[in-house]
Amino acid sequence: MKILKRMKWYYVLPFLMAFIMALLPYLFIRITLNGDSKIELEYGTTYEEEGANGFFLNTPLTVKITGTIDPNQLGDQILYYQVKNQLGIIRKKKRIVTVVDKTAPIITLSGGDTITLRIGDTFHEPGYQMVDNYDGDITSKVKVTSSIDLNQTGTYEITYEGSDSSGNKVEKKRKIIVEDKEFTYQSSYNDIDNKINAWWTGNKKNGIRPETGAGATQEDLKKYDAYYIGNDEKVIYLTFDEGTPQTYLKEIVDVLNKNDVKATFFLCNNYIKSDPELMKNLVEHGHSVGNHTHNHETMANYANEENFDTYLQEIKDVEDTFLEITGHPLDKVYREPRGEWSYRSLQIMKDLGYRSYFWSAAYNDFSGDLSKEEALSKLLAQKHNGAIYLIHPTNKGNYEAMDDFIKTLKEEGYTFGLVKDIS
Repeated sequence: MKILKRMKWYYVLPFLMAFIMALLPYLFIRITLNGDSKIELEYGTTYEEEGANGFFLNTPLTVKITGTIDPNQLGDQILYYQVKNQLGIIRKKKRIVTVVDKTAPIITLSGGDTITLRIGDTFHEPGYQMVDNYDGDITSKVKVTSSIDLNQTGTYEITYEGSDSSGNKVEKKRKIIVEDKEFTYQSSYNDIDNKINAWWTGNKKNGIRPETGAGATQEDLKKYDAYYIGNDEKVIYLTFDEGTPQTYLKEIVDVLNKNDVKATFFLCNNYIKSDPELMKNLVEHGHSVGNHTHNHETMANYANEENFDTYLQEIKDVEDTFLEITGHPLDKVYREPRGEWSYRSLQIMKDLGYRSYFWSAAYNDFSGDLSKEEALSKLLAQKHNGAIYLIHPTNKGNYEAMDDFIKTLKEEGYTFGLVKDIS
């Protein structure tokens, strides 16, 4: 009986050994994923495959990957990794990539983040847009709440809120300043120097930043919210002064738009009236339009009590015309006509809510046309960090040189900004 039982083990052992021998190759196949087996990928970004390693004992095996990841499709997506050893035995693993949308939409406000009104004025919503990386344009989902009281001076807020289909929320605020309707001449203005100065700056060659202009330093001017140069950074501020219909401004704007460059335009009233479509184009492409007065006269001559109504009308006419044509308020940026200024005039403009801008780079481009080559040479010669360029679009050479000028500065690492963003 005992012999019979022992014989049964002998019958089983060969099968057991065969099973173990068959299992061993599988046990010695290894496949290891580089990175995590579960990954979250932001919608619209690039998926970078980290791969996997396979071995049989110490011999590397080729890893076959099947499946694809579409970063523009939300949800779980699977990649399969497979190796096969020399005996034809296969081992597999998988990686789950979950494409998610965690990026909040962006709300863009037309007309700036701050708008100044007078008591009794009518508020015209300049417009807004909400765009999401997944849902696209979802402006219709913006909820607008306002606390404005146009019959009471003060600072108010308009809140723009929205969310995308993934529940990502965004909020943007616009500040509304309501001032007294009657802006009158203050007796304190008599204590401020009203001597007329003509703006100029010093050496601008070889990348040198002029430290003063017309005898005024940047610190002097900042007291009056006035600037002639930006920060010491590789940013260029293009500004154009225009008051006449004989101009290449349309052509220059086309060049700017083609190069995705934003600029500031100081315009007189009649020019704004003369080309409503161009004004709308400037707003649409994110340019900044500032006040250059109605009649392009020396404003210090009106910066006194007896002529103050004229001073205010010179400014208000431009504001009203631009708003009527575009539906958007004029940016509160200002340039003195002909660069003729006084500290008193700068103070009055500050009290009206404006910032004044002179320039640190300019040349005689208003007394006659130059060739493209001459204009380009003069423009490039005056480049420097934070340069505010004064350019007259009546000069054909400026228009013809503008594309090369922009491309050259970009190649040298410069970017372009709006003067209203100088701080």
